[in-house]
Amino acid sequence: MELTTTLMMSTVIISVCALLHLYGAYQDQKWLFYVFKPVTTLAITALCWYLAPELNDYVWLILLGLLLSTLGDIFLMLPKDRFIPGLLSFLVAHLAYIIAFSMHVELSYSWALILPLTIIAMVYLTILWPSLAAMKTPVFVYMSIIVIMAWISGERYFSLDSTASLYAFIGALVFLCSDATLAFDRFKKQFHSAYGVIIVSYYLAQYFIALSVI
Repeated sequence: MELTTTLMMSTVIISVCALLHLYGAYQDQKWLFYVFKPVTTLAITALCWYLAPELNDYVWLILLGLLLSTLGDIFLMLPKDRFIPGLLSFLVAHLAYIIAFSMHVELSYSWALILPLTIIAMVYLTILWPSLAAMKTPVFVYMSIIVIMAWISGERYFSLDSTASLYAFIGALVFLCSDATLAFDRFKKQFHSAYGVIIVSYYLAQYFIALSVI
């Protein structure tokens, strides 16, 4: 009962922080924008820490991924937009998640997972490719890593068939959608609601990944 209450209260706090960040973004309230972007991710990190039954290797890797994501958040929201440092922070965060998701899992290399993810990634890269210019290699590497993360999380779910592994799988897939929207908005065509879609899906992804420690 206490855990459920804490989870509900934490979810409300995280949601309020995310909404304050979005309000700051769309209403040009800079202090709300700058404060609540990393604060929301740190709140998710704190929830992850609290939910973990024990601080094992899996939990430490998820916490590392969340902290690196917070660093990436800070880089990407700076006035001069440190896109490459932000990209690298998230890249290493995804590597931490990949290592965590692969723990205690025997990979089946199921085409039911690999094929659709590969097709989606190839189609999306084909759409973005003409607009990427000098960013072709970084975007290709990053997309490859996040697709691998989604695949490994799926392998984990189908291997363990647990609620925690399902949360990891959902989080990885939502993360893929968030980053796909970010790439489209940044390199192909900007649209007004893009930031809202990116941020909501990003925080949902991190939230579900954090829940995977239960």
